[in-house]
Amino acid sequence: MARGPVCNWWRWWILLSLLYGSVTSYKRPNIVFIMVDDMGWNDVSYHGSDQILTPNLDALATRGAVLHQYYSEAICTPARTALLTGKYPMRLGMHGFPLSNSEDRGIPLTERLLPAYLKDLGYCTHLVGKWHVGMSRRQYLPMSRGYDSHYGMRGGFIDFYTHDKVEEMPNGRQFFGLDLYDNEVSQEGEERYIVDALTDRAISTIQNHNESCPLFLHLAHNTPHAGNEGGLLQPPLYSSVKSQHIANSNRRLYAEMVRHLDSSVGRVVTALADKGILQDTIIAFVSDNGAPTVGQFNNWGVNLPFRGKKQTPWEGAVRVPAFIWHSSFKPKVWRGLMHITDWMPTLLAAVGGEIKKNIDGVNQWDSIVNDGKSQRKDVLITFEDGNANAYASYRLGDYKIIVGNVSGLSNGYYGADYIINKAPPPDYFSAIRSSEVAKVFETYGIYLGYDEVQKMRKACLIQQSDKVQDLIPCEPTPSRGCLYNVKQDPTERHDLWGRGSKITAILTSKLRALWSMHVRRGPVVIDERANPMNFGYRWMPWLNDTVLGDNQTTTTQNGQNPFLELSNSSASSDRTVASTENKNKKCYPKIRYYCFLS
Repeated sequence: MARGPVCNWWRWWILLSLLYGSVTSYKRPNIVFIMVDDMGWNDVSYHGSDQILTPNLDALATRGAVLHQYYSEAICTPARTALLTGKYPMRLGMHGFPLSNSEDRGIPLTERLLPAYLKDLGYCTHLVGKWHVGMSRRQYLPMSRGYDSHYGMRGGFIDFYTHDKVEEMPNGRQFFGLDLYDNEVSQEGEERYIVDALTDRAISTIQNHNESCPLFLHLAHNTPHAGNEGGLLQPPLYSSVKSQHIANSNRRLYAEMVRHLDSSVGRVVTALADKGILQDTIIAFVSDNGAPTVGQFNNWGVNLPFRGKKQTPWEGAVRVPAFIWHSSFKPKVWRGLMHITDWMPTLLAAVGGEIKKNIDGVNQWDSIVNDGKSQRKDVLITFEDGNANAYASYRLGDYKIIVGNVSGLSNGYYGADYIINKAPPPDYFSAIRSSEVAKVFETYGIYLGYDEVQKMRKACLIQQSDKVQDLIPCEPTPSRGCLYNVKQDPTERHDLWGRGSKITAILTSKLRALWSMHVRRGPVVIDERANPMNFGYRWMPWLNDTVLGDNQTTTTQNGQNPFLELSNSSASSDRTVASTENKNKKCYPKIRYYCFLS
């Protein structure tokens, strides 16, 4: 389809329309929100690395607003909960360890989610990909929470080719079944690589979209997350390998997955342009958390120069790639503090709506558009009240505090050996100029220049102005935390706990107040009735919607407490359970904090 240049008057009209919903003939923009799974800071080339090239992402980022101080949650389920509710997951009992497919828990039904608010504004809402915030009852499923359709997986990880999910049980058993659905219909005959299946559905959703309603397309890839536990990474087998310059063989597999993901983004942008709606579309891209560089579900992603990995309180777990694009944007690297909870009020503001209920997210739209100051001064970064490790991290201004017990977590700097090349990588600028997104831009008269691209990449580099490094990196204990100035010391190498007593006291007090508000999650309660063997080896809801018990979580606020002086009440034992619906429970406190319902 031929596309003419974007005229200046049109760009200003769209910008004014987005900023002021009262314009008489205002048409709400479409939204495409792309969330990827377990991608590290070092795994997009617009952050400065040439090892894994992401030319389509880079083209969008270069012409959009890169969110340089964007924080997510440290792991899957909490991140998706925060995105959809605008609330810290700890307020809903959705923090900590991600949901099992066999667990009767989900975002409480008292919560209205982002797609429901967008439907109120006339949007057609579609989820393509990963859900992972509740599937034990049909009331928890996407089409009961505001989406018009859902194609994808209801739980967390799956095999990239068979689309089966295997859950390892602490008693040695396995639950095994298909987890790929088109609304209510299981997809037994689907043989496509999962990235292709999701991308194809996203494209067909765009192509078939009725423009009488604006489009909200939530594309939630499960890539580059590893497949079933213990398996190898699963890149597209039919694709020629483009990453032979990478020395580490597992990192090469990871690079192929990321490359295919980048191609998916290019295909989606091309589909929007072919439909004639790209210029009316807001595109957001984020990772749900940092990469699991080592340990369980290791995918060989890299979070350097940040410390830590997925499911830790360190920057490597929560400081993730993110940007937002619209044709009216002046390109920028926005350095304001932003959290994943901010997406709900920000996107609603962008399309002329608002949310009046009390949430943790703040509206950042005007700040991003005008390159202004963040509307957020602080953020609860991580929160875990599990019995093995209880810890929390919180940022106020430039300072970040971590308290609790992180022993046994991955507290180091990982992946330096992964980013070694054995040969020169492909030419970066040639890759970005030949990307699908760049080609689409050229049809609008927009050409990416070498200096423009390199200026953006340079602005995205992490600057470590504090040159002091502790000989022994701080690791918080129940009696002593860690304090960092993450503006000067984003890599968390210089602990200030003993030097900033006033700052420490302020942040500890703020974090203690937040801790007192949390809803206790309880242990993971596995229900034998969820076994896919009972449903033809398909993962399906297994409980009656009309029996909803105690809102899936206990309302006690005890739990393990990283603030020893906060409460005199004893921490709840490993045998605390999360529901009173069935008291015949057998717990395995030393094995991944599991209980069984039988």
